[in-house]
Amino acid sequence: MPVSLLTAPVTSTAPLAVDLEVDGALDAAAVLRLRRDVVASQVDGPAIVLVDVTGVDRVTASGIAGLLELLRIARSAGGELRVVGESAGLATARAALQLTTVVAVYRGRAHALAGIA
Repeated sequence: MPVSLLTAPVTSTAPLAVDLEVDGALDAAAVLRLRRDVVASQVDGPAIVLVDVTGVDRVTASGIAGLLELLRIARSAGGELRVVGESAGLATARAALQLTTVVAVYRGRAHALAGIA
């Protein structure tokens, strides 16, 4: 019996998206809280981790270093980590450390999922 294209099951190959959020300081403590979720998100296959930083009011050097480590963890598992929303503290740190080409900041969730910075 032929299978209609209208009724054939479709297998999605889009990676899972996991939403995380940081409020207050992006520092070592915040990164440690995120790390567990980033690692867990990659267990069942590659996932896109969206980290909303809209509520971040200050950034430390350890927070930036930790964010880069989270990016490495996600990418080494075949996933991706994308920063969503802008905060003045993060914008200043990205510019001062010349990380604008390393860590993109997406305007919103839809842009992050589409990869449109």
